[in-house]
Formats: sequence, structure tokens, C-alpha cells
Amino acid sequence: MIKMIVVDLDSTLLRSDKTVSDYTLKVLNQCKRNGHMIVFATARSESECKVFADIVNPHAIISNRGAIVRLGDNIIHRTAISAATSNDLLVKFLNHPKVGFIAALTEKGFFVNIPVDKHNPSWGEYDPNGYTDFSMGIDCGAYKITVEIFDDVTADKIASEFSDIHVVRFSGEDWFSFANKSVSKWEGTKVLAAYANFDLKNIIAFGDDFSDIEMLRECRLGIAMGNAINEVKSVADVICDTNDNDGVAKWLEENILCTKEV
Repeated sequence: MIKMIVVDLDSTLLRSDKTVSDYTLKVLNQCKRNGHMIVFATARSESECKVFADIVNPHAIISNRGAIVRLGDNIIHRTAISAATSNDLLVKFLNHPKVGFIAALTEKGFFVNIPVDKHNPSWGEYDPNGYTDFSMGIDCGAYKITVEIFDDVTADKIASEFSDIHVVRFSGEDWFSFANKSVSKWEGTKVLAAYANFDLKNIIAFGDDFSDIEMLRECRLGIAMGNAINEVKSVADVICDTNDNDGVAKWLEENILCTKEV
């Protein structure tokens, strides 16, 4: 029996305009009434997905690509890059000609290396504390450091110099997320499942991008969005409709709510 439904946010549960349809919300609420745990698994920080959590009210949130796991009001797991390693990474980024924007989500807040005008709508739902001169170092660990890098080779080379660091690219963009090597959406899912005493064979997951690959490959049933990158589709058990066509909700209604559970 499926007990946990894990969904990525951007380009998966969310439509391209960053909204959740009434139909999707209706289906998720019915799944909750039927006893299924609804879980967000996202590369976003907790604050960046709050608006969607307020709408959907999931049971749990795996944020920062798995660095923080929250069940209800309680954080049950967190893993950060150490302050020392974070600063060594920042030095690498600052001194590399192919690195641009740097954003560090730390234990003390979200900081960026450019001036912040919070009245500028381009920041959207992102809410950095402000500009930080990273050359001065930071005095705490970072859950993730997201960096604008203009080629894959540079990102992989920098990550390879740190035995405890893993990097994941955002598809179609020049953005890379650096985190502790033990951090992933799947690891966060396993922590949550163990805490809730759920067998891993009772978990299904939806996703579309590189950070979802392990989660879809390892859970009982991995479902790729119709708009997912080919690398995700190749490891998925099933491909559903696109995010803009309510792919998550359609699949759940047809396969979970209609008692045809996989």
C-alpha cells in the first residue's frame, strides 16, 4: 500500500506560472483524507516554498535538496557543509573567472554576493537577508551554496576538489547547487520514512530534474513528468502528463484514488 507521496515543486507540482491548480489541490486533499502522507521534496529553501506549503499543507517538507527535513512543526534532520569547507568553496568561487552570482543558504540566513533591492520584483519569492562580502568568510555552515557557473567542467572540477561535497545542475540553466555529499532528496526521504516507520516500498515520487533522479530510481515507483529531462525519464518507471496539464494530480486520481494502487 502506498503510504507516502513525494513531489518535487518546480516544473512538477507547480505549473509554469508557479501556481497549484484547484484540481491538483482537490486531489492532494483527497489523498490526505485517504491516509497518504504528502511530502514536498525540493531544492528550494523552506522560506522559498512557504507560500506553496500554506496552500497545500503537506505533512512534511524535504528542503534544500534534502539538507533539512521537517515533519509538521519539527525539524527532524539537518545536514550542512561545515563552515571551514563553506569558506574554502567560497574562495574557489570568488577567484574563478567562470563563476558569477553566488548565493549561500546558511544556518544564519540566506546571503548573496550582489546588492539586494527587496522592492525589485525579479527576486520573486526569494528573500535574501542581504549582500555579503564572501571574501570575508562566513562563521557558520551552509545548507547549500548555489552558484552561477558558465560550464559543467568548471563545476565538476571544483566539486572534485572536496571529498565531502556533491554538485547538481539545474537543467537548462547555468546554476549549480553545492551541498554536503550525504545530502539528497532520496536521503531526506529515507530519513523521513524511518522516522514515520514507513517501509521504503510504500513510497512513490514525482520529479523532473537532475536532483530527482536518485529519488525516482530508488523508491517503489518513480514517476517522471511529461516535461522532465531525458535523464529523469530514462530512470522512471512511469511518465505522466506535464506539470502544466496537472500530471501529478491526474496520475494520482487514476492510480491511487481509483483504488488501482500500484
